[in-house]
Amino acid sequence: MRGKFSKVIKVTAPLILLVAGIAATVVLIKTGPKPVKRPAIEREYLVNAFAAVPVDVTPMISGYGEVAPDRTWKAVAQVSGKIVWKSPKLKSGDFFKKGELMLRIDEQEVSLAIQKNRAEIKKYLAKIAELKSHRINMESRLEILRKVHGFNKSKLNRQKKLLKSEAVASVSVEEEEINVLTQQSALVELETSIRLIPAQIDYQKAELAAALANMKQSELDLSYTKVTAPFACRVRTVSVEEGQYVTVGQEMFVADATDKVEIPVQFSMDQLASLINPSGENRKNLKDKKNKRAPDDWDITVKVNGGFNAYSWKGKFLRIASGVDTTTRMISMIIGVSDPYKRNNGKPGPPLDRGLFCSVTIRGKTIKNLLVVPRYALHNGSLYIANKDSRLEIRPVKTGASYEQYTVVKSGLKPGETVILSDIVPAIKGMKLKLRMDKDFAAKAQNELSAKKVKND
Repeated sequence: MRGKFSKVIKVTAPLILLVAGIAATVVLIKTGPKPVKRPAIEREYLVNAFAAVPVDVTPMISGYGEVAPDRTWKAVAQVSGKIVWKSPKLKSGDFFKKGELMLRIDEQEVSLAIQKNRAEIKKYLAKIAELKSHRINMESRLEILRKVHGFNKSKLNRQKKLLKSEAVASVSVEEEEINVLTQQSALVELETSIRLIPAQIDYQKAELAAALANMKQSELDLSYTKVTAPFACRVRTVSVEEGQYVTVGQEMFVADATDKVEIPVQFSMDQLASLINPSGENRKNLKDKKNKRAPDDWDITVKVNGGFNAYSWKGKFLRIASGVDTTTRMISMIIGVSDPYKRNNGKPGPPLDRGLFCSVTIRGKTIKNLLVVPRYALHNGSLYIANKDSRLEIRPVKTGASYEQYTVVKSGLKPGETVILSDIVPAIKGMKLKLRMDKDFAAKAQNELSAKKVKND
């Protein structure tokens, strides 16, 4: 019995203790103090921000290009002959002034052709004069023959009358009639010869014109024997030597103009749009003279890095190259530089020579009072704005041109509004914000978006 009782106690004791603990807990909850309700505290997110302030924007784009001469002259022989003289300077890299003699081809053959043409001209002139004189003589002879023929005809008529009265023999009348017919035939032949003389003169004149043309060609060929520089140039390559025989069409040397060079620089459509229309104005406003931003307003700087120094030149917009690059889809803008072998400030430095790789910076006309934001502040076309209660507003905006770090806002943002710079994750409309304002943002943006003149080294 004692063993069974002890087993029952071992089994029921834990249950009794559990029930007693539960009962004690319930008594404590009901008799203890109730929990105090406290209001929920809203979390504030610390963000960087700035006040939107209008700034003056000077649009600027940069690109790279390779220098090419404005004009290249391939000197081709226009007459055949031996080179009898070649300038000592006619070597790669040497300079020539406009009109300076570079080489001379033997002119003996051309001189002989000129003498022959002169003789031909004299011959045809003499022939024309002879024909004119012959015509005058023949016309005089014709006049005399006509008078004689008239007298003979009158004589024949008289003899015919006498023949009726048998005063003369019929043989005499027949002889006189034959004489008249012979004279009449001679008159016809002479008149025919006179009528042919103008055609003969015209033929000789045509031959004379051909001789004169040959003469002019020979004189032109004579001028071709002296090869002079058509413009100020620098010799690139030379392929002939003194004493060498050249033929018509043979290339002798190549020279590049030194008064101007061209630099084709590729830009995207977005870059050109940011230069021409940075604020994103409509076309009607752009047509207004006050808002017109033409290439004449652009400040173009061409720069080349040489050793430890950078050298710069003043550039000018020339034209847009035809077509679009099919590989890069870029447009080539041709920039010109005058007097590339002299520095703008007269200081020594490398020339802007053919083949140099250089940077080109184009600054447009300054546009005043534009609202700009950092590019990273845009979130899929929207800005995070802090309203008057420092709560988040997600606002879609329309943008204009974009630059390296900034984007112009056309609409959707007003001056004085607070723009959030921090990337809020997750961004929930109406969330409470704690603002850390960047007071220097406007000054920094104005400095970076304003025109900085490149100093001539």
